[in-house]
Amino acid sequence: MSYKEIAGDHMSKIIAYLIAFLITCPIIATVIIYFILNYFIKPRKKVIHKCMEYTAFIYLLSTIIIFNVIFKINLIGPMVLLLLVIFFALIVIQWRLIRDVKIVRLWKIYLRFVFLLFFTANFILTCVSIYSLAIN
Repeated sequence: MSYKEIAGDHMSKIIAYLIAFLITCPIIATVIIYFILNYFIKPRKKVIHKCMEYTAFIYLLSTIIIFNVIFKINLIGPMVLLLLVIFFALIVIQWRLIRDVKIVRLWKIYLRFVFLLFFTANFILTCVSIYSLAIN
């Protein structure tokens, strides 16, 4: 076995463990992305908004996984449906208010909304998980 094969195998395991850790603890991913963005982007408000947009998917995955671990229910289908309904609702709201649907603006609002929704859900599910572990 060559050095490249061994190093490649270990590197793929490290990346897989890192991704699993960041999905398990999404707040750490949020903090890391915040500090990285804070280095490159100066207005703090813009950094926070970009951080929300970039970590929305991590919170979505984390919420689905935590819900599956606690309640043994697979939520991928209902989550996709919920996300589509939210997206179409935001399209209708933007069309009714502005009469012009701007996809880039809509996408940013959508990602921020998804972040806030799943950040809250993740926090609640984490508290429920800790409470259920403390009782047992």
